Amino acid sequence: MRNNDVIFFNLHRRYTNTAPQFGGFIGTFILAAVMKQNGYEAQGFAGTVMEGKRLIDEACQAHKVSVIGLYCDYENVTENIKLCRYIKKTYGLPVMVGGPQATALGQKFLDDSGCDVVSRYEGELTVPELLDYFLDGVGSLDTIKGIMYKKGDEVVVNPEQDLVENLDALPFIDDDCYLTGRRQYNQLSIMTGRGCPFHCAFCHEGHHTKKVRFRSVDNVIEEIEAFLKQRPEEHCYILFTDDTFTLIPKRVKKLCERLKTLRETYSFDWFCEGHVHTLHVHPEMISYIAEAGARRIQLGIEAGTQEVLDAYRKGSTLDEIRDVVVRCRDAGIEQIYSNIILGGAFFTRDVYEKNLQFTKELIRLGQGCVEIGVVSYWPLAETSITNHPEQYDLKIVDKDFITSVGDFPQTETDEINRWDIVAMMQHMEDEIKQLMLDMLYQDDVPVERVISWVKKYKYDGNRGMWLLYLTAEPDLYAYYQMLASGEGRQSKNLSIPLLEAHPMRVASLYRYIRKEAAEYTFFNCSLSEFEIQVLIYSTGKLSVREIMEHVGADDAEKKDTVIAALKKMEKHKVLVFCEI
Repeated sequence: MRNNDVIFFNLHRRYTNTAPQFGGFIGTFILAAVMKQNGYEAQGFAGTVMEGKRLIDEACQAHKVSVIGLYCDYENVTENIKLCRYIKKTYGLPVMVGGPQATALGQKFLDDSGCDVVSRYEGELTVPELLDYFLDGVGSLDTIKGIMYKKGDEVVVNPEQDLVENLDALPFIDDDCYLTGRRQYNQLSIMTGRGCPFHCAFCHEGHHTKKVRFRSVDNVIEEIEAFLKQRPEEHCYILFTDDTFTLIPKRVKKLCERLKTLRETYSFDWFCEGHVHTLHVHPEMISYIAEAGARRIQLGIEAGTQEVLDAYRKGSTLDEIRDVVVRCRDAGIEQIYSNIILGGAFFTRDVYEKNLQFTKELIRLGQGCVEIGVVSYWPLAETSITNHPEQYDLKIVDKDFITSVGDFPQTETDEINRWDIVAMMQHMEDEIKQLMLDMLYQDDVPVERVISWVKKYKYDGNRGMWLLYLTAEPDLYAYYQMLASGEGRQSKNLSIPLLEAHPMRVASLYRYIRKEAAEYTFFNCSLSEFEIQVLIYSTGKLSVREIMEHVGADDAEKKDTVIAALKKMEKHKVLVFCEI
């Protein structure tokens, strides 16, 4: 570990994988880059609490850090309070904390944590002044904009800091900004704009709406190309973290044109978020995004009833959602993701049922492209719903989020308690999974689409829910593997007569066959004594005609029975046809 003036930590208990290094945690590493630009040695780390504590101990005990920065949001406020106390008591170092929850709690957070200062909102202009103060004794806390701190028993709230107007002036995040190195070397999270003009009732940004600012397209492309140049042989994935990526159609077009050109030289695809109403009004953006290589788009759907959409101030309609989903599907965007919130505004059992039915409708419309996550409502700090839950027929039972790591509801209604919401979440996830599997078994997803997933499976870390469920079913996955490899085909795609094709079961017979009395099951396919004999000979070694001979199908009726048995097994995805 090298010497650093400051190390920034974004630590959560809920994460047990490498995800914290990316996506919404990009701010941690931007701050590190900005501090380096200002002449300080700085790095960032995002991960689990215990791993972060170990790194804090290592740095402090070796005297390799002078100031600690922590990020505090709704999920990790308790952890940050304890870490602040620990660092102050054990090492006596200055601790700066930023993030929406520390800002919202104000004096309570300062009292509970014992941190030296809370940096409010954007920190790129504030933190260099704080480092000047803590490291060199330059200036005074009284004159630093955008901070809260305690002076004796008094809490001082200084005027807000100016916004970063010229985002192009922010430095790029390089590998040196990571305390422990990039954990997924071929992924780049990148911010192209800040601020949000919308006022969603459940979103922190909706309460603290900031002026929208964008980086220039040239600046964005420069950062992406610099990243790709270091990995010329890698297939890379670019994550645009902006909430308002699709806000300005002309800008989206220009950026997508540049991305399309860049893909002529480098291998990558990418992710962005999209605003439903904006995409509905400007559907040409969907074409731009798809043609430029977007693999995944996240849409802010959130609800399956118009009443709740309106309460959330989403500015979209159910018909607009349907339209955008179909347009994204038809444009070739492979993954269309969104969440449905349970336990939110005006939540009733009827609303739940409508959410479920609308979710199923979207999944069917997507034909293998739509993924819906089920989440409970989170009462984020200073949002309209959190401030006035009674106006939305809600009760917040754990405003401090101490009973959840993103896995347990924090709200109730007069009729629906937390355990009811848990049961609904389980039921909806089960229903979604079953529908997706049914669609795969019933060929409601284009075969070519499924084959493309399977071909990417070995090297691709962005697999999505469809492939996750597919690979969990041994028969289904083996079936599509054989189609993808060319080893087998569907009967309708044979270039030779069916009688000359060689049927082949997709998985080991002894492992998956089950026998009860005179009935057999092979995965989800029930088979008679005669049908099992056909399956036994379906090893790819014999043609259909030869199998007929082996099972004694010596007349037209029996031959038809063999064909029917093979078609039945093919329908259940336990058998393919080989041409050799």
